[in-house]
Amino acid sequence: MIANLDKICEMHKLLSNKNRVNDDLMSLFGRFGLHQSLRRLGMEKQQGISAVQLIISLCLFRVNGESIFSIYKKDFHSLLLTGKNCYYRLLNRDAMDWRTLLLRMAVRFLAILRKEGAEETEHPRCYIVDDTTLEKAGVSMEGVSRVFDHVKHKCVLGYKLLLLAFFDGRSTIPVDFSLHREKGEEKNYGLSEEERGGQYKKKRESSTPNHKRFKELDTKKMANALDMMRRAWKAGLRATYALCDSWFTYENFIHGVRSIGDGSVHFLGMGKMDNRKYYVRGFHHNVYQMISYYERKEAKRDWVYNYTYFRVMGRMGDETVRIFFIRYGSNRNWNIIITTDLNMDIKKCFETYQIRWNIEVLMKESKGYLGLGKYQGRDFDGQIADCTLCYMTYMVMALDKRLNDYETFGELFKEQRQDLMALTLWQRVLDIIRRIMNALAELIGISAEELVDNIIRDEKSLEKYNVMIDALEQLDKAA
Repeated sequence: MIANLDKICEMHKLLSNKNRVNDDLMSLFGRFGLHQSLRRLGMEKQQGISAVQLIISLCLFRVNGESIFSIYKKDFHSLLLTGKNCYYRLLNRDAMDWRTLLLRMAVRFLAILRKEGAEETEHPRCYIVDDTTLEKAGVSMEGVSRVFDHVKHKCVLGYKLLLLAFFDGRSTIPVDFSLHREKGEEKNYGLSEEERGGQYKKKRESSTPNHKRFKELDTKKMANALDMMRRAWKAGLRATYALCDSWFTYENFIHGVRSIGDGSVHFLGMGKMDNRKYYVRGFHHNVYQMISYYERKEAKRDWVYNYTYFRVMGRMGDETVRIFFIRYGSNRNWNIIITTDLNMDIKKCFETYQIRWNIEVLMKESKGYLGLGKYQGRDFDGQIADCTLCYMTYMVMALDKRLNDYETFGELFKEQRQDLMALTLWQRVLDIIRRIMNALAELIGISAEELVDNIIRDEKSLEKYNVMIDALEQLDKAA
């Protein structure tokens, strides 16, 4: 099996002719140094197709909205002559440390920005943690369970994906993730005994990276989130704040965040309106008691953002926190935001917490544009690989947008997808013309070469033929 990757050069030429796209995916992938990373991690293949070539091809397929199966079914502009099994083997390969590869790409992302002088220094750098549901179609997938989807408000078959994103002041990029399942009230993962018995099973050596990823299925999300932030800090992705929603606002998690970098990272998250107690001004109060005690005397109005607020100092376990109570517009319901940054004022709190919504945009774009969660392979390692490839592609496109900041991510995606499709459409048109020529030649009783010669010799036919070619070229330029 061989890869006909020379065709990728045609895509490079095609993309480089676009006025609004200064650089294409191929050249940007080259800037991330994938080959060096794979070689240092011992993940580059010793025989057969290069892992770099396979990874880049898979990312290009994803941008084009195609799966491995569909790309071969359509014979995607003769890009590859190798069999599709080499791609599936890469996705399920034991030696692939996808977590380290994604983290290295994130570090390289910042290095490229420093080299280009495109670093952002005005806004704080942040870790952002959130989870989302990856819905699946088959119970035979390894480790799949029924999980509660907060959007649909019901249980669905799939995984919970816990994502750590890094905000550098302007761009939000994926750094690390883990997949989880939920046991449910009956501790059977929402599946019958027959369904659990029919799931795919794979033996993994304890020394391989995918063994740990599979064990994370049953690990607590908060513990995993803290581990991911510690790895990011150690790799050089240094943040000032860890932004979370109310699900993560617990004493142990806040304490874990403060332990990162010897107290260099502050927690900033939404609190829950419940009956948990905070030690405030010598007493243990819940949020409703604090509202009744302090709202009337201490509440203030911010006319710029149109909200009413007041703040108190308190303690959650061993951590001293500042609690902001915020009520938006004419709404009578209060929300609370909790931070360990005791010098933070309400304006900075409000503006910094808004950064957390970037991860929601990242999730939506990854699912809508790059097919996050659509992979239906049974092997759990393939699920990890597919999510990693999605986030690698997102990171490359985010760099393109950052260096050529002229349009939204959605418009950039549409532009690049049209570029990738143009070569396919052009070759399909040529293939149709070739078939018509062959059919006419057979009807007349001559060869296709003789028919072309007759057209060239006949001035009127040649003129019509040139008009057709000019029209196709104009169509190609317009695309």
